[in-house]
Amino acid sequence: MPISVPGHNSGSTRQHGFSLLEVLIVLAIIGIITGTVSLGLRSTGDASALRDDARRLAQLFGVAQAEARNAGRPVIWEYNDTGYGFRQAPRALRLPAALARHAGATAARKFDRTTPLRTRDWVSERPVQVRVHPAASNVFHNEWVSGPHAVELNDGLNVVRLLRSGTGQYWVQP
Repeated sequence: MPISVPGHNSGSTRQHGFSLLEVLIVLAIIGIITGTVSLGLRSTGDASALRDDARRLAQLFGVAQAEARNAGRPVIWEYNDTGYGFRQAPRALRLPAALARHAGATAARKFDRTTPLRTRDWVSERPVQVRVHPAASNVFHNEWVSGPHAVELNDGLNVVRLLRSGTGQYWVQP
C-alpha cells in the first residue's frame, strides 16, 4: 500500500515565484502610493515655508519699528510676489510750496546687505501674494505702535496670517 507524503503532489506542476503580471501590479501600486505621499509632503513643505516667511516678517517688523524710532524717519516695507525689503524714508523737508515743486521727491534709501532689513526672497517656492490690512499701512513711523495690523500671505495653496496685537507684538496664525 503506497503511502503519500502530505502536501506533496507528484502528478501536478506547481508554480514557484511570481508571474510578471503580479510583479507589475505590485510595482504600479507602490508607484501610486509613493506619488501620493510625495505630493502630500510637498504641500506640507510649502505651508511650512510660508509660515517661516511669516515668522521672519514678525521679527523684521519689530526691527523696522525700532529703526523708525531710533532714526526718526519712517521705514517702508515693500513687497512683491518674489520677495520683500525695507527702505528708510528721507526726513520730511519743510519747504515753501514753490521750492518743494522744484526740489522734487527724494527717494527712500534701501538698507544695505549687512542689515536685517535688507531685500530678501520669499522662502516659499511659489509666488506669494500679500494683502495688508488696513491697506497702505506698510509704513513704520516713530510712534510706539505703527505698521501693519494684519498681513496675509497666500501662495495659491496655503494661507498664513500675521497679526499685530494692541501692544505692537506680532504673531503668526496658520
